[in-house]
Amino acid sequence: GGDVVRLFSGAAAVLARFLPGGDPRLSSATVAVASSTTEPAAYAATCLENLPVSPERGETVADLVDHRQIYPGSKGRQHFPALQRETGVPFDQMLFFDDCTYGDNCGDVARSCPGVACVRTPHGLTEALFDAGLAAFARGERGVLDAVKDAVK
Repeated sequence: GGDVVRLFSGAAAVLARFLPGGDPRLSSATVAVASSTTEPAAYAATCLENLPVSPERGETVADLVDHRQIYPGSKGRQHFPALQRETGVPFDQMLFFDDCTYGDNCGDVARSCPGVACVRTPHGLTEALFDAGLAAFARGERGVLDAVKDAVK
């Protein structure tokens, strides 16, 4: 139909930091997407390929995403274990931001994948939440990082 798919402005700003010439601290980061959408995989791929991160440079979300786990299922019991197997990245080296408001994906991931740092972003990812999540991750905090939301109030 007439649905419009677009990035939250904060998410676009954060993703732009992963582009070449962006934040040097993120240059070696692996970026993955986990979604339990019920839409066909081709729809999700089309969205990622057409969501601009830097319209002036022509980069899209798909250009930044190294790994995708997009299918109906549990983030903690299916998506993250699959990402771990696919990437070889240990759970304690993963940082997860999630905007879900109808379930607790962060709790699911924290319980099922010990070591992942999880940040709830119910109103969308912002640069302040991203920076607070990175700081907590660097301090070695893991699990659901509720203190992050308090840090950006």
